[in-house]
Amino acid sequence: MNPLKLYCYSKAPSHDEGQLNRISNNLAENNTHKSKVNKVFIDVSAHRFTADIIKRHSTNQNDIREVALKELDLSGCRNILELGCGFGFFTEALKGKVHPEAVVTGVDIIEEYETFFLEACKKAGMKGRFCSEGSSVVNKIEGNSFDLIICSYSLYFFPEILPDISRVLRERGVFIATVHNKQNMEELGNFAKEILISNGLLNRDEKLPIEIFVNSFSSEIGHQLLPPWFKNVKAITFPNFLVFEPIDMYSLLEYFRFKWPFLFTSTPAKLGRVFDLFEMNLQKYFNSPSKNFTISKDDTIFICSQPLHNKKSR
Repeated sequence: MNPLKLYCYSKAPSHDEGQLNRISNNLAENNTHKSKVNKVFIDVSAHRFTADIIKRHSTNQNDIREVALKELDLSGCRNILELGCGFGFFTEALKGKVHPEAVVTGVDIIEEYETFFLEACKKAGMKGRFCSEGSSVVNKIEGNSFDLIICSYSLYFFPEILPDISRVLRERGVFIATVHNKQNMEELGNFAKEILISNGLLNRDEKLPIEIFVNSFSSEIGHQLLPPWFKNVKAITFPNFLVFEPIDMYSLLEYFRFKWPFLFTSTPAKLGRVFDLFEMNLQKYFNSPSKNFTISKDDTIFICSQPLHNKKSR
């Protein structure tokens, strides 16, 4: 049985800029956590180590990039833009799928990714460029510039540029975005939150950074925000869980250590205590007979075409 579900929109509703503005109001709160997240993501080796943990413990062993690209003919794509490119995870998957003379421009605010991104371009057989100016550079790009725009797990950092993504995409171009569902890491977040609250490190009504990020852009929000800027929007669900058995406790601890900027706002001075508390409570949890720790990791792939060039977005 195929676990993937498709949702298609063939007729775009009217442009709701007010809705985009309302969701973008989360950005001020979002921005207060970006620096912490960026500092963690600079550590490429830790990032890749964590990606391996996710792969090993995922119930869905499909490659989300391959699922996204499976039915697309991108052979004519020459000019490509990857937003929030990181070390070129998505770009690398384009090997043999785009025009032989394709050039890909990677945009990421973390300068340290440049070498890794350009190496990914070489592996994919494409010429690469890297820009560390961040997503704001998109509003400086001429309209109708790209045949393909890709964005992997980073759109919640800059949902306000959706109008410009539509503007710079060519009429027959494609925009592909992979995004998390609102329930992403919910179990881990709730587990950590209760530990922090019970130890006086968090107020019960205080939001975790992950809750703020997914309120900026998630699978659910994508269904609302994308159709006003693209006539055709296809959504492919990618169901997944991370399952950790008791013997995997230290892998889960490493996963938590990497994800901490998404899970609490404590100062670095308190990190040691938080990690100790998390390990202690995790040991208690796993002492329960035959009890696994399961984390929601459902994602959605949005494939958007026929951009709607609203003059107000220029």
